[in-house]
Amino acid sequence: MDQRYRIPPLAALNAFAAFARTGGIRRAAAELRMDHAAVSRHLRELEHRLGTTLRDRTTGNLTLAGHTYYSQIAPLLEGLARATADIKQQAPHLTVTCAHGFAYHWLLPRLAAFRRAHPDIDLLLRPVDANTGFHGTGIETDSHADIFYDRDSTAPTTQRDIRSVAIARPAVFPVISPAGLAALGGQPHTWADLLNAPLLLEEDDSEWRLWFAAHHVPFTHVPSAGRLWQAHITLAAARAGEGIALANVFLLGDALQTGQLVRLHPKNAQADETPLGSYVLRASERAWDKKALSVFRAWLLEQVAIQATHAPETDPPL
Repeated sequence: MDQRYRIPPLAALNAFAAFARTGGIRRAAAELRMDHAAVSRHLRELEHRLGTTLRDRTTGNLTLAGHTYYSQIAPLLEGLARATADIKQQAPHLTVTCAHGFAYHWLLPRLAAFRRAHPDIDLLLRPVDANTGFHGTGIETDSHADIFYDRDSTAPTTQRDIRSVAIARPAVFPVISPAGLAALGGQPHTWADLLNAPLLLEEDDSEWRLWFAAHHVPFTHVPSAGRLWQAHITLAAARAGEGIALANVFLLGDALQTGQLVRLHPKNAQADETPLGSYVLRASERAWDKKALSVFRAWLLEQVAIQATHAPETDPPL
């Protein structure tokens, strides 16, 4: 081999790639299932072979040379992994991250059908907090798709080499338990009456503010019966009779059909549909057209279309 093209040991390259992906030596060690001291040793040996510093010892981040080197070797390592999987005839792998409520109440009940239809695809569902970074620790970029709720009030962000598609834009409406509705004395007369009712918030009151503004209800502040961080937890609190939560059909499961929750609708207001955002599927450019994600994306859009076609009647009696 020409000495100019002699490459470092694969173990050192894998350790460096894992460090670059995860942003930490211990996290890289956990991903590779090895001791963190071994990862540190591989990084030092690689820097010695290359004759340059790949990580800043002060900040722990990659240096400019480290970023450049990783961007060049990552697709090559992925190609090696893909070729090895192909020759071993391994099943295509896909990790799907998404918010807990969407995962538990809508996606999970449908995954068994997906696996029966596509037994050759190894799919891992990984619920995450809504504010978790896209490429979470221990997730391979080239086999990762993410489903997130893109609220209308959120400032648009641009990420290089990321592709996305909106999969649904559901209406958002308030729900309450039957006991909670009885405690209110029945359905409210106007939407403004909810400002005197126990409202359950997620991390903050931003979604309620959007919702009141969409219904032209003037307000100075949103009263809180408690903050509960995530939508599916606020719905659990609503089922327990603790107050009113905002919901959509992807989070409710069968709670309306079984009578666990009731959709609020004022006696003196017309029925309307109020979407406040969209569910979006996103992935890297390299992952977008791979077999596993292509098949999952087509299936997901089909399931959302079926949901829209067979949406149950949810309007409450007036």
